[in-house]
Amino acid sequence: MDQFKTTSERIDDLPLLIHWLKRMRVDVIIDHVLGPPHGNWEGLSYGEVALVFVAYVVMCCTHFLSPMQEWASKHLSSLSQAMGKPVCEADFTDDRLGVVLSRLGDDATHPGEQIELELGQHILRAYELPTETARIDTTTVSVHHQPKTEDGLMKFGRSKDHRPDLRQFKEVLGTLDPVGVPLATAVVSGEQADDPQYIPTWKRLVAVIGRADFLTVGDCKLASLANRAQIHDGDGFYLAPLPLTGNTPAELEAWVLKPLRVPRAIRLPDQARSEPPVGQGFEVKVECTWQKPDTSETVTWTERRLVLQSEAHAQRRQAGLQDRLTKAETALRALKPASEQVELEKRAQAILTRYDVVDYLEVRYTEQVERQTRYVGGGRPGPNRPTQTMETHTWTVKTKRRQAALNRFNRLAGWRVYVTNTPARRLSLAGAVNCYRQEWQPEHGFHRLKGGMLAITPLFLKDDNRIRGLLLLLGIALRALTLTEFVVRRGLASTGETLKGLYSGNSNRATDQPTAERLLKAFDDITLYRHESATKMWYEVTELSPLQRRILHLMQIPESVYAPPSALIDSG
Repeated sequence: MDQFKTTSERIDDLPLLIHWLKRMRVDVIIDHVLGPPHGNWEGLSYGEVALVFVAYVVMCCTHFLSPMQEWASKHLSSLSQAMGKPVCEADFTDDRLGVVLSRLGDDATHPGEQIELELGQHILRAYELPTETARIDTTTVSVHHQPKTEDGLMKFGRSKDHRPDLRQFKEVLGTLDPVGVPLATAVVSGEQADDPQYIPTWKRLVAVIGRADFLTVGDCKLASLANRAQIHDGDGFYLAPLPLTGNTPAELEAWVLKPLRVPRAIRLPDQARSEPPVGQGFEVKVECTWQKPDTSETVTWTERRLVLQSEAHAQRRQAGLQDRLTKAETALRALKPASEQVELEKRAQAILTRYDVVDYLEVRYTEQVERQTRYVGGGRPGPNRPTQTMETHTWTVKTKRRQAALNRFNRLAGWRVYVTNTPARRLSLAGAVNCYRQEWQPEHGFHRLKGGMLAITPLFLKDDNRIRGLLLLLGIALRALTLTEFVVRRGLASTGETLKGLYSGNSNRATDQPTAERLLKAFDDITLYRHESATKMWYEVTELSPLQRRILHLMQIPESVYAPPSALIDSG
């Protein structure tokens, strides 16, 4: 009987990821844009190295270059099987990965934009994604870099991470509903403002989708007059809240306190009639004008201003103010009396400012004078003994709530003005509320990029081109995750089914909205075994569970991706 040796290789979700990324044509598109490697380059192409790197990032939750070669050395059989060609450790050295990142992030040729264009157009067709609503958002990424020059991505700016002491760069994300599939990403230096980033990203979304008449949703930075005018002039539609600056607070107050029409109750599409409305609102039509700075041409259009109140937000605002008032009154009562009014006023104003109740709490300062007569000098008291009267001044605080200001606050609480040029037949008041409530989608992408399985930091790369290339690949990884969620959720919705077994410790818990992270984790502990004797060699793979087979079916991935490599029979 032949003696044989068995070795094992954990493959988990690697075959699934490689197949998924190849279906997205990641390698083909990158190779088409970058072209073939130079003559001394052997082994996998630029696109194939990039594809495997994305799979490595998703599997290992890290983008560090140096560990990848060792990781690849432990997965050579499964990588070769999945890629359909021999794969070796030398394909993933630091130098090779650095070259690929530099080519992808080249600031002179900008290949990333063309790659995202072709990739976006392909996934729109291949996965039949809906294109009615897109979203644009920005975030900052703080780093500990100390660049040698001030030219580059790493700049000081307004930090959304609350780290103004660190340099940063900005990441821009353009996504597609309903799960936030990215279609366009961009990286800009950290000192740049958010407002100017929206129109370039919107134009790239238009190029990918192939038309402009989709609804673009964003935060108040999208709502600048220039951004709204350019989207309207380009035959697009927008929805965003107006920032509470300029004339907007006064207009909002006038519309709310003296409404032009009776506000209507707002219910969400999936809300039961027995449930209370989520808010109320009405709309006002306003004529808008903007002049193009380069041609002085005037853009004029009619805009719908949606004056909306969120009941939940109003209650939070009112409860928050009451809580701050209570804390401020308690702190003011605890103030020690002072001998000088100025000193007491300074301490009281500090408390009012700390709790942000200056407009809602009236503070009165009361003086108490205590007089005490004393004999002057020593000796026994007598009718001719000289005396003097000493006065002690003590200042205390009394408070009174300004009821008129509180009533005004309570009436305005939860109200906000949203702007849109979308016709009412396409976007109703309730539709606008429901649409804007989905703003978590790009934020969920940022969460994955800033603290989830695709976390950008810590970032050890110093070269700006390599950083751009890395962020491009992380954006592709984010596409792979969100597409996984979209396809699986759509498959479950079509049959009305749910998935069980995704939650550790609660195997009976079911969901019809599984996350990509849980779907991929379901493939843990799949192992490829290699048996070798003196005369032959053969492979076997851990048998797939019913849950794993169901996920593959929902993703339309054949189970054969987990088939073992063909047996190698004794050549003698």
